[in-house]
Amino acid sequence: MARSVAASKASSEPLPSTLAARRNEDVASMASYIADMASELAQLASGGELQMVAYFLNLARVEAEIRARELGGYAIERDVTSHSGA
Repeated sequence: MARSVAASKASSEPLPSTLAARRNEDVASMASYIADMASELAQLASGGELQMVAYFLNLARVEAEIRARELGGYAIERDVTSHSGA
C-alpha cells in the first residue's frame, strides 16, 4: 500500500524539466518588466537632464531585454513618443 501512495504522489508532481521551463518563463517575464520600467525611468532621467543616470538605465534595459529574449520571453512594445518632450 505504501508503494501505491508513493507512486501516485510521484505522478502528480511536475517533472524537473517542467519546473525549469516554468522558472524560465517567470524570469523572462520579470526581465521584460524590468526592461519596461528601466525604459520609462531612462526617459524621465533624460528629460531631467540626468544623462549619466539615463545611460545606466538604458544599459539595464538592454541587459534585461537580452535576458528575456534568451529565455524565450516576449518583447514589450513601448510607446517612445508618449514620454518625450513632456
